[in-house]
Amino acid sequence: MKDARIISPSDIRLYYFGSKDVLSQPNERESRSRKLRQAMVLSNYEHQAVSIYIQLPTGETLETRSDQLDFAEDFVIVGGGYAIPVSAIVDVEV
Repeated sequence: MKDARIISPSDIRLYYFGSKDVLSQPNERESRSRKLRQAMVLSNYEHQAVSIYIQLPTGETLETRSDQLDFAEDFVIVGGGYAIPVSAIVDVEV
């Protein structure tokens, strides 16, 4: 994704995430969930790095990469135990 600033997973704790979902369409949200499930399997079993694109309330997009990923319904936990709200995730690339 262009124009995304790359950050370390440990820097995630420094940012504020809004409560509103960054994706407005239900089909986009379902696609995001599907990509997150796939990324979790690939990162945990095949140790592939996954890029997660996060949108802040300011509109800025961040990218973080991790080869460890846990996906729950509302949060994604990346390597080091840092949580990202699913509602802040714009895209996922494996």
